[in-house]
Amino acid sequence: MKLVVDGFGKSVAKRDNQIVIKENGKEINYYLAKDISQILLTGKGSITFDALTLLAENDVDCVSINWKGHVDYRLSAPDRKNAIVKKEQYFALTDSRSGYLAKAFVRAKIENQKAVLGTLAKSREEKDYIIEQREKVSEHIGKIEKLSNINSDNIRNNILGIEGQASHEYWSAFASVLDEKWEFFGRSGRGAKDPVNSLLNYGYAVIESEIWKSIYLAGLDPYCGFLHSERYGRASLVYDLIEEFRQQIVDKTVLSIVNRNQITPDDFEEDGNYIKIHERARRLLIAKILDKLNSKIMFHSKNISYSDIILYQGKLMADYLTNGVPYEGFSLRW
Repeated sequence: MKLVVDGFGKSVAKRDNQIVIKENGKEINYYLAKDISQILLTGKGSITFDALTLLAENDVDCVSINWKGHVDYRLSAPDRKNAIVKKEQYFALTDSRSGYLAKAFVRAKIENQKAVLGTLAKSREEKDYIIEQREKVSEHIGKIEKLSNINSDNIRNNILGIEGQASHEYWSAFASVLDEKWEFFGRSGRGAKDPVNSLLNYGYAVIESEIWKSIYLAGLDPYCGFLHSERYGRASLVYDLIEEFRQQIVDKTVLSIVNRNQITPDDFEEDGNYIKIHERARRLLIAKILDKLNSKIMFHSKNISYSDIILYQGKLMADYLTNGVPYEGFSLRW
């Protein structure tokens, strides 16, 4: 179970083997620590040292996401000392395995972009432009395949160039299905200045915590990436693996709640150089994404949740690095 603690005046405390949630000092709920897989802190409040210790003892992640859609911190149990996996991860930077994985991440991302546009085209009468952009996106998959399997440092610029072209075409089609009132003209990343980009950023932060957990449990180093180059303080491997899941989990969810008017432009306000999501809209977005993470699809002939698929992909990456088990990025046809 993923537990969300939001709003103001909330506190998280411990009682025996339970996590207790309080509001303005009054107990409002409690949960057995062993039943919690992760806690998302999205408001203003506090957490006791005893609660943190209990969470760590039960291997529960505690993740804080600020209103800008940035992960402020992630607290977890001590790192799993899997030296064999990490050693192979570092060695892979110098050989063809790094290029193989970098290609796999981007190929899966583009395949999912293609799939999302296919879904949009099926549900709209005016679909010619979406189909046109989908075909352009699809062409980039072949370009990725043609790149040599050499170490990622030697092909990174080529991969990112192809990824950038595909993303430009994808976001252009994405924008075409949104009402003009949203003023969405393309993906802007961090520092969002429009409501849709702020929703996307916040949604990505929610699933980023899932990616962290997958990498941690697999014994991998989150700061040693293959597609995204190392930079001090940047969790490059987290940004690598998240590429496979943005479209199906977050992009589709944001499109759904916006186009169904479950969220309106009135749910946002300017705050300096940022667009701030009001609490009601933020709660709705988090709930929808958690529902998506818990929903099940057919994957390798099994009915499995998106959360478990994310965990599987981390383990598969570790198996590829240590045992040569082929790694295939996660993607759907629709």
